[in-house]
Amino acid sequence: MTAGCAAAALLSSAPAAVATSAPVLPVECTGTSKIESDGLKEQPTPQTYKGTRSYVCSGGDLLAPTAVESVVEGTANSSCTKLSATTRETLTWPDGTTSEIEIPIEVAIEPGAVDVRVTGTVVKGKYAGGGVTSTIPLSRCGPPARVEGPAAMTITPATPVA
Repeated sequence: MTAGCAAAALLSSAPAAVATSAPVLPVECTGTSKIESDGLKEQPTPQTYKGTRSYVCSGGDLLAPTAVESVVEGTANSSCTKLSATTRETLTWPDGTTSEIEIPIEVAIEPGAVDVRVTGTVVKGKYAGGGVTSTIPLSRCGPPARVEGPAAMTITPATPVA
């Protein structure tokens, strides 16, 4: 065996390098929510809602706590005892990128509940494909209302963000 062949044999028998990826860290956001709604009625009623949320987010690929604004809108066919809606929330990050989140909601409203925990998906933009868990304030049973209160969201990216 020549020296070149011996070197090639040694290199080919060396263990292959294993690629490792960074862990997928969640982005945690807390803030406030202001939503205008048609209000919940005793019987299921078609309705629309829209508003804004202001968050401070940290974790994930964010280097420091980051202020993030969002626009929320959706349609519902809900009653005082059941929330049935599809919500779209678009977060705008400080660098101008966005995350469009879709949250289908089908939950019973417990007596005395002041908020609801829902899950969805980032369907477009930053963190696309990631999962979302969100806690939002509930509208009370009655005429049109402005619902204000605390809001929280966790985005779990589908893959590490570069």
